[in-house]
Amino acid sequence: MEEAKPLSSAEKKELRGIAQRLKPLVRVGKQGLSDSVLGEIETALTGNGLIKIRFEGDRATVRQFCQEIPEKTQSEYIGGVGRVGLFFREMKDGTSL
Repeated sequence: MEEAKPLSSAEKKELRGIAQRLKPLVRVGKQGLSDSVLGEIETALTGNGLIKIRFEGDRATVRQFCQEIPEKTQSEYIGGVGRVGLFFREMKDGTSL
């Protein structure tokens, strides 16, 4: 499988603009990244490409989640504010946002 190239700053900026209108599709609670939560994230990324995730916990916990999710789902962390993170993965059929 071909490795996806990292997004440029301009592409990330455009995706953050699009994401402003999105509602969080997944919520990560105090239990952390369980298999079921990772499954929900995987499903959301497959169906949408760009998703917003809401986290519970302190800054260090949120930062850790934002590093772990891209590793486990082959997605890219686009940015975030507070307890909300944005993640992007190119759709399987080759279409992008």
